Amino acid sequence: MPTLFFADLVRELCQEGGTGPLTPTGAVPGHRRFAAAVPANMPFHYAVAGIAHPDQWEVGEGRIDGLGRLVRDAVAASSSGGAAVDFLPGLKTIALTVGASWFAGSGAGEVAQDDAIAALATGLAAKQPLSTTHDAAATADADDLVTVRRGGGWVNVPLATFAFRDADGRHLLSGPLDAPDGAAAAPAIGFAADMGSGLFRPGADMIGIATGGTERLRLTASGHLGIGTVAPTAPLHVAQPNATIATIEATNVGATDTQLRILTPDRDWRIGQNVGAAGVGALIFYDVTAGGPRLVIEPNGAFRPGMDGGQPLGTAAARWSQLFAATGVINTSDARGKQWRGAASDAEMRAATRIAAELGFYQWSDAIAEKGAADARYHFGVRAQAVWSIMADEGLIAPLDADGRPGATPYAFLCWDMWDAGDAADTDGAERFGLRPDQLALFLIAAQARRIAALEAAA
Repeated sequence: MPTLFFADLVRELCQEGGTGPLTPTGAVPGHRRFAAAVPANMPFHYAVAGIAHPDQWEVGEGRIDGLGRLVRDAVAASSSGGAAVDFLPGLKTIALTVGASWFAGSGAGEVAQDDAIAALATGLAAKQPLSTTHDAAATADADDLVTVRRGGGWVNVPLATFAFRDADGRHLLSGPLDAPDGAAAAPAIGFAADMGSGLFRPGADMIGIATGGTERLRLTASGHLGIGTVAPTAPLHVAQPNATIATIEATNVGATDTQLRILTPDRDWRIGQNVGAAGVGALIFYDVTAGGPRLVIEPNGAFRPGMDGGQPLGTAAARWSQLFAATGVINTSDARGKQWRGAASDAEMRAATRIAAELGFYQWSDAIAEKGAADARYHFGVRAQAVWSIMADEGLIAPLDADGRPGATPYAFLCWDMWDAGDAADTDGAERFGLRPDQLALFLIAAQARRIAALEAAA
């Protein structure tokens, strides 16, 4: 057998069939292509081994023509009894090999071919399995396997360990997603059509949400949620970074109840419209624990208590400093709600006359402490304890006790309140005297009217 061209590690894949020239399509992993190693029309020994059809094989002499095809000039041995094999289309290998006299013998050729196929199988086993002959699929299943290189061999990894698209078109993860921090301008988790919007990590134990490349919301390590601020100081902190009005809007489409709930272990408050049906369109402060409204702002602007005549404005321990009004106070004075007792007694008139003599100017002690005696304003009236003592001296009420505390009184213009010191808004003490000046003034007017009438009668 004449000496033919030889080069090692020349082996390519092929898909064509038939008895004519075969076109190599690419080098087997770890080998070279014919075009890079063998001159055109230079004869060499070849070996063709079927992979898709392993029962088809052929060895002989051939050459690579000007079109890059293997021209099979002479067959030395084949699976067709030494004749040119009519290969079926499908994956096969074409190799440049050595020639020897034992190729001519059919039996020896078969043994050699078996050895070549075994060697090819060994070589292929060390390479990643080919997927070009498999059917294509648009989706995957968690039980599918992916073959990957591990060390010197190959392993099958379940597809569930990767992100994959299931039959519903969703991309699934079976474990935690570990993403980079990202930034507001380039979030770590974003959208293909809007790369400036998504999630990112602005710092340790923080989550940020950005739109248009600008941070809009941040959840901090302390659990504070900031909207419009990167440094929230409360569980919910809403800030407006520019000059427009900061607004928190609650809308209940198709209904009249819209509420903000404030809940503690011992109290349940609701603030909103139509809470507890206290008035459609009104802003209502509703005490769910007590079962009724406490404060209502009507649509017409009226500011009223939640119930009629059932709750005070301020307390003895927490007083309003001043009341500004365009007109006077209206007190209920409907005769239908009164049990009339009649005119004042002689003792009551004597007490009223004595109380009138107690009228005078005074300054509040706290005003003197704040402004000084020269600047503290003068007020006109009486001292409640003096009024109380006069009424007691006339036998109308019980006198003050040794501690300066009064007993019960039927007269509404005499007031005395006591409270727990821990509930006080000031530190003056846990009790205080007071007067209802409108009723006291009428009481004094009645005494003056009687005195004037007596003088006129004696004239």
